[in-house]
Amino acid sequence: MAGPDTTKALRIAKVIELLNKKSPYGGVSLTELADSCEVTTRSILRYLDQIENDLHVSIVRPEKNTSKKEGLYRLDAGYLPSVSPENALIILLSMLQQQGSALAGRLNEIKDALIGTLFKYKYSPQSLPIEQMQERIYVVEEHLADPAGVGEIFANLVQAIKDCYRVKLWYYVAHSGENSKRVVEPYGLICKHHNWYLVAHCLKRNDIRVFRVDQVSNVIPYTSEHFEYPKDFSLKDHMAHSWGVINDGDVCKVKLKFSPQVARRVKNLVYHPSQVIQDELPDGSVVMSFEICGIDEMKTWLVQWGDMVEVLEPEWLREDMCEIAKRILEVYNN
Repeated sequence: MAGPDTTKALRIAKVIELLNKKSPYGGVSLTELADSCEVTTRSILRYLDQIENDLHVSIVRPEKNTSKKEGLYRLDAGYLPSVSPENALIILLSMLQQQGSALAGRLNEIKDALIGTLFKYKYSPQSLPIEQMQERIYVVEEHLADPAGVGEIFANLVQAIKDCYRVKLWYYVAHSGENSKRVVEPYGLICKHHNWYLVAHCLKRNDIRVFRVDQVSNVIPYTSEHFEYPKDFSLKDHMAHSWGVINDGDVCKVKLKFSPQVARRVKNLVYHPSQVIQDELPDGSVVMSFEICGIDEMKTWLVQWGDMVEVLEPEWLREDMCEIAKRILEVYNN
C-alpha cells in the first residue's frame, strides 16, 4: 500500500500532467485539479506552491480579481518538459526528414520556435549545435516542387478531417490527363514514403476513394456541410491488407523468392504486416509470403528488385511480371 508521501507525489505528478495538457488551451481551474486528484482546493494550492518552490517550475496564476477556484492556472511559456540535448537533437533532426514534404512549411515554424525556446530557456548553442549538425546531415528523399502550396492544401484537408465537413477538390487523374472536380467526405490520411494520400467518401462515385494530396490543385472547404463519420469505418482496418494505398478488396497470397545478394536486407525489414519467411534455402535465397490486396502497386515494387526476386505464386502474377519485363526490354531494344 502506498504511503502518504508516495500518494502526495503521485498527486503532484497528476497536477503537472494536467497543467502540461491544458496550458496550450489557456489552463486548468483549481476545481478541475481538485476533482482529478480527489483532494480539496486548499491541497491543490499547496501542491502548486511546492511545484514552484521545490521543482522550480513557473506557474501563471489567475488575475487577482478572478476567483481562484474558477480562474485558470497554466505553466509559464518558458517552461519545457525535461529533454536532454541528445533527445532535442533527435527531435530536430527528425524534422529534417520532412524537408520538401507537405509538412515542410509548418515544421519550419515549429523548428524555429523550438530552437528559439530551447536556446532561451534551456541550452547554450554549444550544448545544442543545431547549425553544425544540419551541415553534417544530408537527407536523400524526393522533394515536392511546391511544398508550400501542397502544404496549404494538406492543412485544409486536416481541418476537414478533424471537423467532419465536406470539401470540393480538383484532382489530376493520370490516365485521362485531366483535372476532375469531386466533392468528398474526408475520412483520413495515409503517409507512404513522405507522400500523403487522402482517404475519402467520393459523392460522385458513391465509394471510398484515395487521392494523392500533391495531385490536388485546389480545395474549397464546405464548412457548413458536415457529415457523420461512419461508426463502422476504421482506417487501420481498411488499409490492413493493402500493399500500398489502394484497397481493391481482392486479397490473395503472394509468394516471392529473393536472391542471396538481398536476403539479409529483406529479412531485416518488414514490408507488410502479413509478411512471413516461408523458407531459407541452402544457396542463401529467402522465400517470403504476403496476404495482400492492391497488387498493381506491388508490381512496381517488384520491378525495382530486377533479377533479385522471382514471383513463385500466384501464376497470373508471374505472367504479368514476364509481360512487364518484355515491355521494358522492348524499350531498350528500340
